[in-house]
Parts: sequence; C-alpha cells; structure tokens
Amino acid sequence: MEKKVLVIEDEPVIAEMMSILLEMGGYKVISLGDTGMARRRLHEKEVGLVLLDLQLSGETGQSMCNYIKTTEDIKHLPVILVSANCDLPQISKDCGADDHIAKPFDLNFFMEKVKAHCLQDAVN
Repeated sequence: MEKKVLVIEDEPVIAEMMSILLEMGGYKVISLGDTGMARRRLHEKEVGLVLLDLQLSGETGQSMCNYIKTTEDIKHLPVILVSANCDLPQISKDCGADDHIAKPFDLNFFMEKVKAHCLQDAVN
C-alpha cells in the first residue's frame, strides 16, 4: 500500500523538490501551502505522514503541529518539522513533533527520515 504524505510548505520551489523526491521514492504526495486547506485534508483520513514547514505565512508550523497533536482523530499522525530555524530541535520537542529535518538537508537523509516514520507507523 502506498503511503500518502502531506507536505505543508509555502515556498513553491521547496514544496516541489520535496514532492518530486517523495514521488520518486514511491510515495503519493499532497502538497499544500495553506494550513486551512491542510486541516481539511488531515480529517479526510488519507494522510499517513505530515512534513511541515515551520515558517509558513499566516499560521506557524509550530501552531499547526500543536493542532495535529492535540486533535483526537489525527493526533496519531507522525509529524516531521522541516526548517532552517536554529531552534528547530527545541521547537520540535515543544510542539510534540515526531522528528525534524534541518534545511538545507541531504536528500538521502530526508528520504531515510520519511521512510523510518512510514515504517514505524505501519508497525503501530
């Protein structure tokens, strides 16, 4: 079964790069730059992993992560924060993210993190 990954990234070039990498890795991708649309998609029960940029226009990634991790029907979803913020490890911990990836990232490292969380989710 293909894992569907929701990419929430408002920088089009980065969103496209992550989507291409994920698709090449065999994942289905939903890419959104807006947290309002992302919230609706999350409740449709089709997403298995969330890649979330920290610096979004409007709502922050930290706030969005908090929403995911405190909402009963979606709190089980693994969330990986993706950001160049130097406080990323602490922010990730504070909002309950499952992991984080610092930008710029190594492509293989990025895919290894995604795969690890998709495998972990399949076991649970």
